[in-house]
Amino acid sequence: MKNKILFICFIFVFYSCNKSNNAKKDKEKNNNLENKIIDENDDSKVFLDLFKDVHAVGLHIYSPKWDSTGALIKTQFDGRKIDVNKFNYCDNKGIFINIQACKEGISNIYAIGKFKINDEFLGLITRQFSQYDESLIQLLLWSKKKKEISKGLDLADSFGDGGWYFDKESWIFKTTNLKIVSRKKEFEYDDNFKSKTYKDSLKTYEFNNGKFIESTSLLNDTINYKLKNWAD
Repeated sequence: MKNKILFICFIFVFYSCNKSNNAKKDKEKNNNLENKIIDENDDSKVFLDLFKDVHAVGLHIYSPKWDSTGALIKTQFDGRKIDVNKFNYCDNKGIFINIQACKEGISNIYAIGKFKINDEFLGLITRQFSQYDESLIQLLLWSKKKKEISKGLDLADSFGDGGWYFDKESWIFKTTNLKIVSRKKEFEYDDNFKSKTYKDSLKTYEFNNGKFIESTSLLNDTINYKLKNWAD
């Protein structure tokens, strides 16, 4: 009788262990399947790989130029064309104002580079359409958690018409937080095109708590921020 009871106990323990192991395997299988589905639907890595890694600190950012034939003069800010019909990360019209034209193949958005801002955000440097050309270079924010783009700063742009011209360029620094220094110069002729009025401004932006805080700097430091696309 005693042996019979021990045998029954052994069978019960064996069945319980086997059932527990099978349940664990099923759970792991379901988790792996779920992760596989998420990975297959998550194209954020492919999207981010369009942006080459850059050492941003000390980087001087300026708009590219086009020659007399309309061909882009090569610089480090050309970037790689983003297929906006493949990735929906660029669908925000508040950031990508020419997105519809891009979807129709009339215009383009370019991925220039990326760098780590902090544990929450990557900085994405992009180039897109401005007034006449794809001359606007921006620093956009990529949320690592949400996997989405939010607005950052306009770093560089340059164009003019009707007797008016401006050039904006930026420099990236990092102390405790990310810091951007932007300089903008512009001129405008009077109605008779006889005299020019000049403007010059220098602004500093510091990234704090997920946004850039602006402050106006004195122009006595402009010697350290010489514009590439401006002929004095």
